[in-house]
Amino acid sequence: MIYYISEKRPDLLDAVCDKLYLAVTKIQNSQIKNTIISNAGAFSYATRFVIDLSSVKRSSNEIIDAIETFRSINGSARVIILADGVSQGSSLIVRLLNIGVYDILTELDEESLEKSLTTGFTRDEASARWVPAPSVPPLPQPALVVGEDYIANKEFKKHKPYIMIAICAAEAHMGATHQALLMAEFLSSAGFRVCYLEMGKRRKIVCLAQVYPINANEKMRLIQFESVDMYFDISIHQIVGMGYDFYICDLGRLEEMDAQAFKSADMRFVVAGAKAWEMPPYRSVLSMPGAERSFSFIINFAPPREMASIQNMMGEFKLYFSEYAPYPFESNVNVRIYKDIFRQYLTASQPRGNREKILRGDR
Repeated sequence: MIYYISEKRPDLLDAVCDKLYLAVTKIQNSQIKNTIISNAGAFSYATRFVIDLSSVKRSSNEIIDAIETFRSINGSARVIILADGVSQGSSLIVRLLNIGVYDILTELDEESLEKSLTTGFTRDEASARWVPAPSVPPLPQPALVVGEDYIANKEFKKHKPYIMIAICAAEAHMGATHQALLMAEFLSSAGFRVCYLEMGKRRKIVCLAQVYPINANEKMRLIQFESVDMYFDISIHQIVGMGYDFYICDLGRLEEMDAQAFKSADMRFVVAGAKAWEMPPYRSVLSMPGAERSFSFIINFAPPREMASIQNMMGEFKLYFSEYAPYPFESNVNVRIYKDIFRQYLTASQPRGNREKILRGDR
C-alpha cells in the first residue's frame, strides 16, 4: 500500500500507479507529522510513503522529524520525496540523504516515478545525483545551525543506540516533570530525536490537553507538542526501539521511584529545592556511599547569594542551579547548564578554530 500526502497535487501519481497496478491512498493535508500520529495504525501497513514537498509549509527540522516519526511506526516502508523545484545545494536534501532517504525526485517524469515506486534508488545512485563534486563524501554531515551555537553530535551512536536519562524529584512539586520537558526541548532544538516518558501512573502529562493544543494518540499512549513526543501508561521497553536519541524518564518522587530504573540510566538527576524545609527528604541520599558520583542535583529557586553556601553544604555533589522557567517547553532557558550537562553530545556550530570542537559549556 502506498500512502501519498499532497495538498496541491493529489492526482499526480494516478497514471503511474494505474500502469503498475499499485494501490495508493491519497491524503490532502500539509500537516505531515500530525497526520502520521493521528493515523498511526493505517500508516503501519504502508509499503511506501510519498511526500510532496510542494504542499509542505514546514521547516527542514519538522520535515525530518515527521519522517523519523513515520519510521518509528513503520521501519520497513520506503520514503519517497517529490522535490521538484528544490535546488541541489539545499540543506534539506543533505539531511534527507544523511538519514537514509534516497528516493528524492526533482524530475517527476514517468521513468523516475516508476523506479522510485518499484525498486527504488540506491545510496550510490542518490549520491551521484546530489553530491556535486567527487571530493565530497557521499553522505556529508548536515550543516545545521540550530540553537545559538551548538548542534547535535551523534558520534555516541557508533557505540550505543541511545542515551537513557532518569530524573526524579526530592519530594512532590519540586519540578522534575518541568525539568524533564525543558531538557527534552533543549535537546530537540539541537537536532536530536527525544522523547519524554512518564513512568508513574498519575498521568499528569495528560493534563496538557486542558491547556495546550496538543496532538494525541491514545492507542500509542502518545502526546506531541512543541517538537516533544511524550508517552504515558507505557513501559520503556515498549518504546526503546523507536529510534530516539534520548529517552527522558520521569520517575516521580524520590521516595516512590523505581530504584533500578534510576540506577540503570546513563544520566541521573534529582530535582530539589533550596529552602530549609525542602532538604530533609534528600538528606539520606547525601550520606549514601558513592552517591556523589552517581547522580547530580538540579536546584530550583535558589537565591544567587546563597548558591555558594548550598554548594558547600552539598559537598562533592554536582549541582546545577536552574533559571526561573515558568513555560516547560522553552528552548532558550537553562542553556548554560544544559550545555554543560550534555557537552559530550554537542558540537559547536560556528567554532572559531577546529570545526569539530566539543563545547565545554561556556556561552
